[in-house]
Amino acid sequence: MPIDFFTQGQKSTSDKELFGICDDTTIGKKAPAHINDSDPDKWIAEVHNQSQKSIDFFAIDCCIKWSLPNGNQAKACDGMLVYNKKDNVIFVELKDKNPRYKNVNKNPKKKDWVEEAIDQLKSTIEFFRSNHIIDGTSLKAYASNKQAIFDEGWEDYMEKFKVETGVTLRVTREIEIQ
Repeated sequence: MPIDFFTQGQKSTSDKELFGICDDTTIGKKAPAHINDSDPDKWIAEVHNQSQKSIDFFAIDCCIKWSLPNGNQAKACDGMLVYNKKDNVIFVELKDKNPRYKNVNKNPKKKDWVEEAIDQLKSTIEFFRSNHIIDGTSLKAYASNKQAIFDEGWEDYMEKFKVETGVTLRVTREIEIQ
């Protein structure tokens, strides 16, 4: 039975010119990500919405669960921004990790923050496509890290993601709504 991401994810909405997306932990338990337009210190990603469109954010992580073919639970991205009558969907993974962490030993069980984010985005996009007809829908993905300085070159990650998924990936804290 298909899973409807638009009804099973926790929803928050904003039409502000600038708002943030937060990923809070409450009393040691991870809570669903959500829109916040009042406390920029909590924002992991900033959404720039100059035309002040009504933007819905549907939390996915903590709300929608599915299993991989091997039986393990899939790791979902934090959520998706949706606007223009579901014609535009932006998948978002939020990280608040030290960007200087590098997997120097290339231990396959430990990944750089951006590699971990990309895996979560890919898994979610694949599952979304298997549950929704996406003809005419613009899909994008963002990996955001509150602690990262985004002057580094992420082009290799973005190009590989586009080839593998057909979806444009941006590695930045700032999400521009077109």
